[in-house]
Amino acid sequence: MLVSSLDVKIQGKLILSDINLELRKGINLILGPNGSGKTTLLRTIIGMIKPSKGFISIDEKIKSIGYSPAEFTPVDMRVIDVLQAGNNVRPLNVYKNVLKNIGMLNYLYRNFSTLSSGEKRLVLLAKALAEGDLVIMDEPTSNLDLRNQVIIMNIISKYRDEKDFIISTHDLEMLNIADTAYIIKNGRIIKGGNIDEILDENLLSEVYEVKIKKVFIEGRYVFLKQLF
Repeated sequence: MLVSSLDVKIQGKLILSDINLELRKGINLILGPNGSGKTTLLRTIIGMIKPSKGFISIDEKIKSIGYSPAEFTPVDMRVIDVLQAGNNVRPLNVYKNVLKNIGMLNYLYRNFSTLSSGEKRLVLLAKALAEGDLVIMDEPTSNLDLRNQVIIMNIISKYRDEKDFIISTHDLEMLNIADTAYIIKNGRIIKGGNIDEILDENLLSEVYEVKIKKVFIEGRYVFLKQLF
C-alpha cells in the first residue's frame, strides 16, 4: 500500500499534513502519542474519511480489508451476531475457524455486552482476521491489562505469515512484533523505516516528551520511561 502526499481536513482544520507511507508485507505500525492523528489516518485509509489532497493506492493482491476499531459501542447482541454484522460478512465457518485458533470458540453464543474489555477486543480482532487479507487495527492493546495485551500481540504474530497488518498504537511494546513502523506526531510523519531505525531512544523521547530508555530482556525490548 502506498499513501502519497495525503492531507486531511476536518471542519476546515488540517488534521493530517503531507503523509507519505509505503506499507509493506507483514506488521506495519503507525506509532505515536494520543492525539497525533493515528485514528484519522486509519479511517482515511479504509475510506471512512475523504482526504483533501493526495491518494492511497492499495495492492491489487489485497481483495478485502478487515477493520478493528479502537472503541466499541456496547450492544445487546450475541458474539455470532457481532461477527456477522456489516457489509463484509464471511461464511460462519470462517469466523468459527478464527475463534478456534485464538481459543474463543466457546464465546460464539455469549452476549457481547457481558464480555470484558479484553474479550470484546479479541472478538473484534477475530472479525477483522476473518474478513480481511489486510487487517487494520486501531489501538488494539489500549486500556487492556498486561495479560490481554500479550494475548493480542501473540495472536497478531501468529497470523503474520497469512495476513498483512496496519496497526495504530501509542504502545511502544508493539515494536517487539513489528516489521516496519512510522512515527506520527501532530499530524505529520516524523520518521519511518525498519524497526532498528525506530528504536532510537532520543527519537522516542522527543516524540513522547518523556525520557525513554530501552532495555533488551529475554528476547524483547522493555521501555523505561521517566520525566526529563
